Amino acid sequence: MMRKLICIFLLLSLTTPAHAADCIEKACIDVYTQDGKIVIEGRKGSGPVQKKSVAPAPARTKKPVIKKSPTPKPRTSGSAKPRIIPTRKPPVVRKPVIRTSKPQSLSDKLTEMLPTAGISYSPSFEPLVNVPVFFWSDIPEVITKRIEIVGEFVDVQLKPTFFWHYGDGVVYVTTKAGAPFPDGQIRHTYQKPGNYLIELITSWAGDFTVDGVRAHINGDVQTVAVLPVTVVAAPTRFTPSITYTR
Repeated sequence: MMRKLICIFLLLSLTTPAHAADCIEKACIDVYTQDGKIVIEGRKGSGPVQKKSVAPAPARTKKPVIKKSPTPKPRTSGSAKPRIIPTRKPPVVRKPVIRTSKPQSLSDKLTEMLPTAGISYSPSFEPLVNVPVFFWSDIPEVITKRIEIVGEFVDVQLKPTFFWHYGDGVVYVTTKAGAPFPDGQIRHTYQKPGNYLIELITSWAGDFTVDGVRAHINGDVQTVAVLPVTVVAAPTRFTPSITYTR
C-alpha cells in the first residue's frame, strides 16, 4: 500500500511542473461560451502579467574625487628644515546596482458577440390557411473568424441549428437558413386563421484551431427572435346560377 502511495506521489510531482511549463514557450488558448458570448483567453509566460517591460538602465560609476589636504606651513628652526609629507584620502568607489528582471507573462481576454437571426416569410401580406408559408432567416449557415491574441492566431468556426416554433404547437429543427418561394425548404401550412407568434431559437456550436490543432468550444450560445404572423381565411365567392333558354 505504501509503495502505491509513493508511486502516485512521484507521478504527480513529475507531471505538475511539465503542465505548468506548457504556457512558457507557446501560448495557451482557450475558447468557451459565457453569458451568451464567445470568450477567447490567451496566456503566455510564467510570471505575473505586465503591460510593458522596460530594460534597466546601465549603472554609472562616478569618478573618484581626490581632495587634497592643505599643505601646512613649514616651521623654521635653527637646526634643520622640516620635511613636508602630503596626505591623500582614498577614493570613494560606489558599487553598481544590478537590477534583476522578474519573469513576465502576457495575458488577454476577448469576447465576441453572435448575431441574432432575423425572421422573414412569404407571402408577406396575410398568408392564407391551407397554403404553405415559406420561412427563412438572414444568418449564414457557417461563420468563420480569425482572431489574434497574445501573438497567436485563432480560427473560430461556428455553425447554427435553427428551432422554428410556428405558434400552433409545431416545431421544426434544421441546419438550413431557408429561402423565399419557390426554393425555400422551410415551409409550414396553417389549418386555422388567427394570430400566431413565430419564435426562432438559434443554437450555436463550433470549434477553434490554433497551430493546426482543432478543439471543441465548450458550451453553447442561444439567441431568440420572435415575429407575429396573421393568417386569414381564403375569401369564398358564390357564383349565381345562370339559366339558358332557347
